[in-house]
Amino acid sequence: MIDKKLPRAVIIEFKVSDNEDLEKTALKALEQIEEKRYEVDLRERVSNIVKAGIALKGKSGRCKIV
Repeated sequence: MIDKKLPRAVIIEFKVSDNEDLEKTALKALEQIEEKRYEVDLRERVSNIVKAGIALKGKSGRCKIV
């Protein structure tokens, strides 16, 4: 998602956790954003990129933001 009024974007990665700690799963989501380099194409147009890893397990959830 790119905000056209301000040069910033948000990258969100969702992960569903069956047995793992939600905190660890949210961190794995952030790691995936880094490993797959999702922000590479955005860097040309956007200077401020927020990355969010969201872990879900049933009705519970955890979010880590960088």
